Amino acid sequence: MWVSKTYPNKIQQEYSIKNKICDVKGVKHHLEIFLSDTFLQIAKIDDNLYLQSFMKAKSEFLAHIGICSYKETPKRVLVAGGFNLELAYELLKYDFLEVDFLQFDLKILESLVGFFPHFKEVMEHKRFRHIPQTKEEFLEQNAQRKQEYDVIFDFTCKGGVENILAKEGILITELPHLLLDIEDAKAKMALLCEEFRVKMPFVLPLDYGMDNCFLLASKKYHPTADIALQRADMLEDLEYYHPILHQSAFVLPKGIKNALNGIAKN
Repeated sequence: MWVSKTYPNKIQQEYSIKNKICDVKGVKHHLEIFLSDTFLQIAKIDDNLYLQSFMKAKSEFLAHIGICSYKETPKRVLVAGGFNLELAYELLKYDFLEVDFLQFDLKILESLVGFFPHFKEVMEHKRFRHIPQTKEEFLEQNAQRKQEYDVIFDFTCKGGVENILAKEGILITELPHLLLDIEDAKAKMALLCEEFRVKMPFVLPLDYGMDNCFLLASKKYHPTADIALQRADMLEDLEYYHPILHQSAFVLPKGIKNALNGIAKN
């Protein structure tokens, strides 16, 4: 048996599975979980695949590349969209961070209790806050509160979080694949406001899938020149993230770099 991940009109990847152990329809999303000899469990949420055995590595990399690119000490982080509680778990390793997690589809989130190994630990953590709202509701409410975040991880389909990012803030968001859809990636980067002094794509090395391209947009700090090495070197219990890997993730093939000339800022 196989479960597939499709990159629209271009590529389809298939992953070997044994059987389905969960099938849940939420308010907006559809979750299926399959057992896999290779990846332990595979969660399919709509058209996205989460490989259980790789979630720690991917979450490590995204969390620490964001926090270690912030030269001073960030205080508040927002994870908007997606269901990746392992990302929140990695962020909570920093005892100076408050982590807000924006996800309104509670039925789907609760159905992942057996998929994310630190689910209960994260949900009950004193510095973690789950916000069961849509992005639109949250932004409208936050416009009145005037609360800002130092680092935002935005996994929603649309932007709009720039206005709640602090004046020295960092935004990390997904990009279309830089080899398959360079024009779409350029268009998404071009939409970001001019307040961002840095706009740098990066990739996850040795990732299994096709959703391994991201963008770090920063209003002040540079992810390699301003990397907080002391903070990065003190991290423990890591399997994937490393300061040298952090820096190398922003090195792009010359053709892609040329194609992004005038749009990327580094």
